Amino acid sequence: MTILEKDGYLFAAAPTGIGKTAAALSAALARANDHPGGKKTVLFMTGRQSQHRIVVDTVRKINARRDGEKVRLVDLIGRESMCVDLDRFTGKCSCEFGVSDYVLQDAREGLRRYIFEEPKHVDDVVNQGKQRKVCSWACARQCAKDCDLIVFDYNHVFIDKVREASLESMGIELTNSILVVDEAHNLPDRIRRGLERRLTAKVLRDCVSEMQEHRGNEDKVVAKALEEDGAEAWTGDAEEALLAEKALIRIREQVGKHLNNLKRVLGDDKEQMTDPGKLLEIFQSSLEGTLDEPMTMPRFIRTLESVRIEIDEALDSDPEIACHRLAELLDILYMRQGDSALATVFDILGEEGRITTHLLDPGVVARPLLKEAAGGILMSGTLFPPSMYGDILGIPQEKSVSYKEYTSPFESDRRPVVLATDVTTRYKDRSAANTHRIREHIHGLLRKTPGHVAVFLPSYNLLEEIIEDGSWPNRHLIIEERTWSKSRVQDVLDRLRSSRDSGPRYLLAGVYNARLSEGIDYEGNILDAVVCVGIPMAPPTASNQALRDYISDRFGERNAWKYSAAQPAMNAILQAMGRAIRKAEDRAIVLVLERRVGDRGYKACLPMGLNMFHTDNSETTERLVRRFFQRHPEPARTTE
Repeated sequence: MTILEKDGYLFAAAPTGIGKTAAALSAALARANDHPGGKKTVLFMTGRQSQHRIVVDTVRKINARRDGEKVRLVDLIGRESMCVDLDRFTGKCSCEFGVSDYVLQDAREGLRRYIFEEPKHVDDVVNQGKQRKVCSWACARQCAKDCDLIVFDYNHVFIDKVREASLESMGIELTNSILVVDEAHNLPDRIRRGLERRLTAKVLRDCVSEMQEHRGNEDKVVAKALEEDGAEAWTGDAEEALLAEKALIRIREQVGKHLNNLKRVLGDDKEQMTDPGKLLEIFQSSLEGTLDEPMTMPRFIRTLESVRIEIDEALDSDPEIACHRLAELLDILYMRQGDSALATVFDILGEEGRITTHLLDPGVVARPLLKEAAGGILMSGTLFPPSMYGDILGIPQEKSVSYKEYTSPFESDRRPVVLATDVTTRYKDRSAANTHRIREHIHGLLRKTPGHVAVFLPSYNLLEEIIEDGSWPNRHLIIEERTWSKSRVQDVLDRLRSSRDSGPRYLLAGVYNARLSEGIDYEGNILDAVVCVGIPMAPPTASNQALRDYISDRFGERNAWKYSAAQPAMNAILQAMGRAIRKAEDRAIVLVLERRVGDRGYKACLPMGLNMFHTDNSETTERLVRRFFQRHPEPARTTE
């Protein structure tokens, strides 16, 4: 009996090239169709839009082999990308503007038939919606309740506010769903970020101004109603806004004092842990001390959420309404009060202090959702070790679970890994001589590598120090920047691809866990080599120490360092290493410039069967690279 037949979960460390998407979809769809509790819906979650297309293409192939009923699929992305002129605050778009109800009904039904005639990628649905003058987002969501498979972002399940607004409106229940999570190594951090909010004195000042503007708008509505109806109008919203405005003025004063006190205590430290319960108490006491009729916290949060003001997004660098941001933070503090998994950290932003909420345990969010769903598959090429992710996400005890590590289908000879044992980026060992040795290893590799090379480092500071400040003869240097958009990344990929066979050779330099090192497919073997410099260990901050302490309490001191620091860092390196090889026919060499990777503690974080050649000087590195490309002089070309 398979794990899905027990409504359990498979955590699979499944490298690129073994067909994990097709296998996971086939298994999940088969179980969903034949579930003894009735037919289920498969929810495929991924943070990468490129993976959406892979899923759609895979389901088309599955349907081509089916004799009977075909798989119905709906592909969804954010509403901002699917609608025309979406007003984020009113929730209205212009997709169907000017279309009569009679025409609209037929147009919507036509788009629905288009979605279901065969699996469609979301871009195709959006284009059809524009042609038919139909809201593709609304139509796709309406189709969801009648489909077998929905492809969307993790947030639709694992972020409370999004799930409440999404699944219920689509008629989807978790109890009737099987979950498939792609790139599941990202899920814990995605859940943590879902509960990360920031509070500053500026946010509170803006909240007061916004509530005053909102109250003025409500007063105008009341006045207009009185004038038109000649009778007493409902003033509830205006009165609520007035009460909230009074409360915000006192909150601004009391929380401002709290921030100033924290700033004085901080001294020379960069940040410090604070008490989320005390912060919530300040808000609650401010509410109680301001009003004759105390406003409860849930009522205050609802009033903040109701604020609507005019914002020029073209002129405002931060168009999000401050009252909405405060409402989200208060909701987290109120709903998680007394929960040791929620921490708050104070630090300095500019001249002002700020408090940030941090979720230490993503399991408090994931556990009840995994318990409710009818099983699933969580997979990634770097889900190492799978059992760690089961612990972190809090698999319910009553659920069956299986942890699997699958071996890579790629011959090790086609992607050898070379470890340099004479260099490091450990802070206390950094020196001009060490930096020189790192560059010499890279130079040795570049001299014998015929095509493009990517190099990844732990930080933008090291990227500048080692790469940007270096000299790279016969190479065009492309340096990743923090502000790069998806279109900028695509431009770089297009440039690499167009010059793959002839043209300039590039040295592409990026940072672990950023855009270039993860989630990008360098298809067509456009990289001949990848260089991984250093280990991207989390900095020794108060929030990271709190995370380590929490994990130590839950899983023991032995796992604290591995779960909180070492394994995530090594998985980031594994992600970077995997950029060059996407298919069995590809070939590339990987150079790891960090001697600590060979130490027992870090080496234990690597997948089984990953063997490395050792080098202790740039001449040996150059010789190993030369021999590799003599054995594999030309990459296998794709026919795509």
